[in-house]
Amino acid sequence: MERLFNSRFAGYVNRAIGVAGDMRVPGSLLRPIINAYILGMGVDETDILEPPGGFACFGDFFARHLKPGARPVCEDPDAMVSPADGELVGFGEVTDGVKSTFTIKGDTYSIDRLLRERDAGERYSGGGFMVIYLSPRDYHRVHSAVDGDLRNVRHIPGARFSVAPWSAKRIDGIYEKNERMVFDFSLAGGGALSLVMVAAFGVANIETKYAPPLGKDYPTAREIDPAIPIARGDELGAFRLGSTVVLLWTAGAANMDEGLQMGRISQGRRMGTTAARGKRKKKRGPGI
Repeated sequence: MERLFNSRFAGYVNRAIGVAGDMRVPGSLLRPIINAYILGMGVDETDILEPPGGFACFGDFFARHLKPGARPVCEDPDAMVSPADGELVGFGEVTDGVKSTFTIKGDTYSIDRLLRERDAGERYSGGGFMVIYLSPRDYHRVHSAVDGDLRNVRHIPGARFSVAPWSAKRIDGIYEKNERMVFDFSLAGGGALSLVMVAAFGVANIETKYAPPLGKDYPTAREIDPAIPIARGDELGAFRLGSTVVLLWTAGAANMDEGLQMGRISQGRRMGTTAARGKRKKKRGPGI
């Protein structure tokens, strides 16, 4: 499986998908393709914000915007909300220790390797994590989960394995191997949070206005000084095709709500609280 996705042929297919997705075609040809995709994938078209004159290419449809108010964001000022539509496939605690890890469906991930940063594991030791899978039917723009200050954005080159459940079961450490964009936040109530956009097979690119200059074979970073205040629900970027979002937070920075369960979630839905509320209510959960 890994040899297939790392092959030269897979690289050609990835590039071809990207080119095809961004190819501008007449609406009379594009509209039937979009309609077939909506029907075949079960896309909810009621909240799609279609630009005047229609979409210029399939990639624009895939990275579509939604109508105002389609995803109301929890108004609790201390809320941590879902950054994306998708399937919540894992959440819990990051292990204590210098080489901290988290485990999802039997696969253990190193924080150092995921973030490609020495000592990241120590920083997130005892914190929490959440993983959201975006299927082809989902809205593919990613938003901030918290109110915080954006201090750093890093691009990490890598493979583009499919992150669909069938592939994730067969490729160990898939999130550590795929291309990704990391957004690092500091939180008003204390602590830090990283949001990781993980690319997948066929993803033409990860769009974000905060991106550093991209290196083909080496990580790049953009230090943001002064930091940019970001509100929960603010858009961070978009995938051109389906993928995954990983959230990591430091010990004490956030609590997951009691009763949170795996399954479908919507962007803006409350998932937990940041430290300010957690400290007042003295609730325990991942990240405490």
